[in-house]
Amino acid sequence: MLREAAEDFPAIETLQGALNSCAAQFGSFHPHTIAAAHKLALALWSAGNVNQAVGVLDRALNGLASSSESEHPVRADLLCTLAEIMLEQEHWAPATFVYREALHLRIRHLGANHESSLATKGDLAAVLFQVGDATEAAQLEREAIEGALVHLGSTHPVSCVLAWNRAQRYEDRGDSDSARAIVAKDLLWLLAEDDARLADDQKTIRALLAERLGWDAAGVC
Repeated sequence: MLREAAEDFPAIETLQGALNSCAAQFGSFHPHTIAAAHKLALALWSAGNVNQAVGVLDRALNGLASSSESEHPVRADLLCTLAEIMLEQEHWAPATFVYREALHLRIRHLGANHESSLATKGDLAAVLFQVGDATEAAQLEREAIEGALVHLGSTHPVSCVLAWNRAQRYEDRGDSDSARAIVAKDLLWLLAEDDARLADDQKTIRALLAERLGWDAAGVC
């Protein structure tokens, strides 16, 4: 997942109020309350309050672990956000453990070919490449890409993120030809697509492509 901007969230005070309201109505570790905590953590992170965001995530995760909801699907959402924060801080090895647990939960609750499972598998693969476990990373990346193409389609947002991450990896290791081939085959169409037809991740990738290529994405056809 590509990180959302701070302006995409309501005011932090509003989200804190929603969390307090859910806790009063449902209890501190009800799934509705945990979902509200997750929204607050995302907003805090996007606003640059990383320590506060991690604190909210840790409290929610610890609460779930000690409750009857320890295996609830919402736990995977918390774990993925925590892993993304770890990646931002370049804590690669701990992030692999967090992504593994999230992937296990998503496959268990949603199935291996659900978009969230495939996205998490791709995220885990990307981190494994970073820590040098290229064999497992390549296998997971292949499974994620093939699964996304078969079950989601080549223009699905998850497929686009997987293609973008793969192109970036090739670019980072100096294989610009392979990176360009992926962009041309799987992503260049984004530049000509109507904004209303794109998901947020696709809009982010399109903006990055347009900036890199020196094009005005809105005017390319």
